[in-house]
Parts: sequence; structure tokens; C-alpha cells
Amino acid sequence: MKKTTIMMTGLILFALIFSLAPLASGQKHYKELQYGKLNDVTIPQPKQVTLKNGIRLFLLEDHELPFIKMQTRFVGGSAWEPAEKAGLAGITGMVMRSGGSLTMPGDRVDEELEKIAASVETGIGQLEGSASLSTLKEHFDKVLAIYNDILRNPAFPPEKIELAKIEYKSGISRRNDDAGQIAQREYTQLIYGADSPYARDEEYATIDAITRDDLIAFHKQYVQPKGMVVAVWGDFKTPEMLARLRKTFEGWKGAAAPLPKAPQVEYAFRKTVNLVPRSDLNQSSIWLGHIGGLKNTPDEAALVMMNEILSGGFSSRLFNRLRATEGLAYNVSGAYGTNILYPGIFYMQLQTKSARTVEAIQSMVREMRLMASEPVTEAELNYARESWLNAYVFNFDSKDEVVRRMASYAFNGLPLDYLQQLRGKIEGVTVADVQRAAQKYLRPEEVQILVVGNPAEFGEPLSALGPVNEIDITIPVPGGQAVPEASGDALEKGKLAVSLMLEKMGGREKLAAVKSAEYIAKLAQSTPMGEMAMDAAITIVFPDKSCSIMKLPQGEIKMILNGDKGMLVAPQGSMPAPEPVKNNMIENLFRDPFMLARQFGEVEMQYIGETTFADKPASEVIVSKGKLNYHLFIDAAALLPLGVKYNTVGQTGPVEVEERYEDYRDVNGIQVAWKTLQYDKGEKAAETGIVSVTLDGPVDMKLFE
Repeated sequence: MKKTTIMMTGLILFALIFSLAPLASGQKHYKELQYGKLNDVTIPQPKQVTLKNGIRLFLLEDHELPFIKMQTRFVGGSAWEPAEKAGLAGITGMVMRSGGSLTMPGDRVDEELEKIAASVETGIGQLEGSASLSTLKEHFDKVLAIYNDILRNPAFPPEKIELAKIEYKSGISRRNDDAGQIAQREYTQLIYGADSPYARDEEYATIDAITRDDLIAFHKQYVQPKGMVVAVWGDFKTPEMLARLRKTFEGWKGAAAPLPKAPQVEYAFRKTVNLVPRSDLNQSSIWLGHIGGLKNTPDEAALVMMNEILSGGFSSRLFNRLRATEGLAYNVSGAYGTNILYPGIFYMQLQTKSARTVEAIQSMVREMRLMASEPVTEAELNYARESWLNAYVFNFDSKDEVVRRMASYAFNGLPLDYLQQLRGKIEGVTVADVQRAAQKYLRPEEVQILVVGNPAEFGEPLSALGPVNEIDITIPVPGGQAVPEASGDALEKGKLAVSLMLEKMGGREKLAAVKSAEYIAKLAQSTPMGEMAMDAAITIVFPDKSCSIMKLPQGEIKMILNGDKGMLVAPQGSMPAPEPVKNNMIENLFRDPFMLARQFGEVEMQYIGETTFADKPASEVIVSKGKLNYHLFIDAAALLPLGVKYNTVGQTGPVEVEERYEDYRDVNGIQVAWKTLQYDKGEKAAETGIVSVTLDGPVDMKLFE
């Protein structure tokens, strides 16, 4: 740790010295540098062959190393999956590889490839799928056979499908952890629409809806030779490789159905102001802009230059104005995005102090207006052009880059020399061309503005920019969350059952009067590696503060809730609690019996009926307030709480948790359960044993800071 600190300190000092040192005599600013004439770029030409079944081959020899690599592209992706089964394409692409083929299970594939240091990978994105291989030339025939088998005959075993679903659900549960990711996702939905295949999210319900038959049908429909492009490069002789590929792929019969067309985008230019409120942030993530354009259009070269000048890097107007001049952000970027098959997105984005949110947005819009209203200078254009042209050569810096790029152009219907054509056009772009493009394509008065931040800390209200639309990013959790509509009789019975329970525990008024509770406990948690034991201290100050301290071998971990703010503190440092974690802390507090007594008149208590819980007769009552709810089970004989059931979100998605309460003891005239058993899908997951309980004792309020 000391070495790291010393190294970082040295780097910081070096950076400071470098940044503060005056330019040496005769040293020029980077904008004054003169670029020499570029050398011509010699681009190797792959061998192109189209097989009888429509597969298009690109072959390029490269004898520098004894490796062979291959990449296959096929038409099909999430753009064509049913909305109610969002995630189908991605899971299909994942399990094609993880599940192996009908002749070789996925685990066996892993073993065989590991022995020879080879790889085979598959995946399906928005508009296309891909499969790739990499191997030493001596093993190529073996790896090609595995590759072909996986591509054409995937097994889709149920257990691998379930693992893929868990991975997707884990991603869903974490999607609101990072403000920058939230901003990018929600901005994309603003542009394309939340229901657009180019922007919609997978949800727990859509993942649950996917079946093995869905994967089989998706694969059968889209993984076909029609429209497929195969690029292969490496240490081989072209005639021999062509013969191998003909033998492997030419007998593959394709489907008769036409290739699908990319879904259309409908967009109406309009000004909107949108907010994702996050009270745990002290910075705002800001995105603004509108729809972008398409590649290979008459205006593309002018748009490329406009983009370079406006937001293309350290020399851009946006960077120099918002970072260097106004000090609004450390990192600011943007792009006029162009796609091949549907319009891209024009955006500008940054993170800034909450207090300067509105100021930053106004500055970003101002730069857009200036770009459209005033011609750029010849110096700006020349610098942007030279920067782009000098980076051009890196598009062809290796043979694999060349062949993959050409295969991509062929797959997407672009000319094979698309980039060379664009270079020629950029060399001829004028100041007038850039201004015309800016005036035609930029709409500074019709930008869609998105802010992820804490409105309580904004220096100026966001409404100064226009009416504000608040975006709810709550992750829908299926199953058991909706509370059935209750009759008056059910509500009365529920109220009575809970009243009797609270009376048995010590009396509703007495429980409601408790201001704080401190529990010292021993916790045993089940893990894949076995049971993990730890000491814990839980302090609650009603109605909205809790601090849980877990003592682990690595050190203490604290989970703090203070009103609507959550915090995680670990030996490595502290951070705002991710939204799911904070919500779990709020829900845990809501289920506390002392809170139930406090909120007795504010919650709905719905009697469901008589049942069995933990092998005992019990009354079942749903306790709910707003979006919060849980099932409470009351011992029919003892009238004490037997336990609860509730739905929550874990690391792998939604789970139904069952908690059982045992060993009630008197604490200051109140019955408290000294043991809690937690079950997940019928399996014991954790056990908490109370060591001591203190009610209304002294509390260090610094715990919640």
C-alpha cells in the first residue's frame, strides 16, 4: 500500500510540475504544430469469394505469427426480438457458446479449447450476431469443426439458459448504481423512445418469460448463411483455406425467408427538460442533444469536421469553453453520431457540481448556437482536418483490422473503400460546408435535456429551462409485489389481528413510544464456500435512521440509512449506497414491529386468511404503505409474530425471502425475538442470534453521518 501511495504521489507531483512549467524557449503550442504531407497508405486487398449459399468470404494472409483468426457476422439481433421477451437475442448468443453443441457440451468445449490455447466466442447484439475463433495454425481444423458445430447446432441446455438469465438479472439489479450509466441509458430512451428496440431495457419479467424453445426458434430464424459474411486472416495459404471453408460452409442450406430490415426510427424535434432525481449525488450528470444522422450521405464529411470542431476532443470548442475557460467540468465530450442502418444520436455530456447544473446546460446550448450561427475559422477547420487525416492511417495498422473492416462494410452494404472515399471528401471540406451542415443539422432550440442529480442542491431550479419531467427509474419487480384489492371486512380483520399481536408484544402505545433500539448479534451467513460467521451491531433511531455494522476478517462494513440517504463504509473507503441497497435498508426498517406500531394508523393491514407458517397455524396479513408491503404471519395460539415473507432484489435479481422469528424474551416489558432464520427458496440462507438488546439507551448520532 505504501508503494502505491508513493508512486501516486510522484505522478501527481510530476503532473503538477509539468502543467505549471513555462514553455521552453522556442517550444510551440500544440495548435501551432505543422503537419507534414501524409504518406500514401498501402491497403492490402483480401481475397473475396461468395459461396453458393450466399456466404461471403474475405481471406487475407498474414504470415508474421503462426495464428489463424476468423469472425463471422450474421443478420439478427435484439431489434427483432419480441418486446415482452427483451433479452432473448443476447441470451441466445451467450448460450450458443456456453451450452456447446448437440455433440459436445459447453464444459467439454471449454476443456478442449483450453488444452490448445484456442478460443471460440459467440454473441448477438442489436442488429447482428457474431462468432469468432482464434487458434494456432496447427489446430485450425479441430477448432473450425467445433466452431461450425456451435454455430449451426447449438444445444441450448436448460441449466446454461438459467445461468445466463441469472447473469442478466444481476445486471438489471445493478443498472441504477452509476449515475453516468443512468444518464446515458435514459437519454437514449428520450431520443428513440422507451419502447424502441434501440433503447428498451431488459426487465426481470422479460427475462423470466424467455424459454428454451424461444432460443431454438431465434437461432433457426436468424443464424443462417443468407447475408452472412466471414472474415479469416492469419498464417495460411489462400487456396487451401478456401477449400477448407467451402467444405465446411457450402453445404449449409439457408432459409427461404428474406433478410429482416432494420426497424425505422420516428423522431420529432422538440425541447424537453428531464430529471432523474438522486438525493445521494453531489454532482449532476448532464446529457443534451437530439437525433443524429446516417453514414455515407452527401453531408457526412462536413458533419465529421463540424463534430471535430464542436466536441471532438481536447481542442474542441466544447472542451475549451466548459472546462478550460469556465471550469464547469473536468471531462466533457460529445459527438454527432451517425449509424449505418438507422440514425445515430447527437449528444453533449458532462458531469458538474450540482450548484452549477443550469449554468452548464446554458453554456452547452450556447456553443451549439454559435456553431450554427457563425462560420468556423480556417484555422479551426485546418486543425480538425489534419487531426482526422493523421489518425486515418490507424484504421489500417494491421491486416486483421483491414479484413475485419472490409467484411463489416460488406455486411452493412457500404462500399468496401468507404473510408478511403470519406478521406477524399474530408480533404475538400470548406468553411462554408461546415456552417451549412451546422445550420441544417443542429437544433439548439429543440434539444432534449437530461439531468441525473440532486435538485435540492441546484444553484438555480431546473424549471428555469422549461417544464421539468421527472423520470422514475424504479426497476419493476415481478411476482408478489401487487397487493390485492381488499374489502372493508378484510381490512377490519387485518387491523384486529395486528392489534392483538401488538398488545401481546407489550402494547401498541408502548412499542410506538420506543425511540431507539440497539441489537448486538451473531450472524451466520450461507455462502457457496460454506457458512460465514460474523459479529454485528444494529442501531435504529425511529423513524428513519439505521446503522448496521458487520465485523469481518477484512475489517468493518457499515450500512447507514439516514432519511432518504444511504451510505456504505468499508476499509477501502465510503460511497453512497446503490439504490437497491438503500431500498433494502428502507424496507427492513418498514418491517420492524416498532415501526408497525408507530405507523399503525398509516398502513393498510389486509387479512388474507388462516394458513400454516413454520409448521404452526397462523393468520396471514398483508401490511402495505405505498409501494412497500410484506406478508406478516401471526401465531394463532401465542399471537406473536411467527415471521414475514417479502420480495426484494438481490445480486442475481428478485428473490422471495422468508424470515422466521423464534425465542421471544422480555425486554423492558416488550417481547423481542432473539433468533431470526432467513430462507431463500426453502433453503436456509442465514441465522441471526441476538446477544443483547437495548431499548431507548444512549445513541451516538455520529453513527449516521
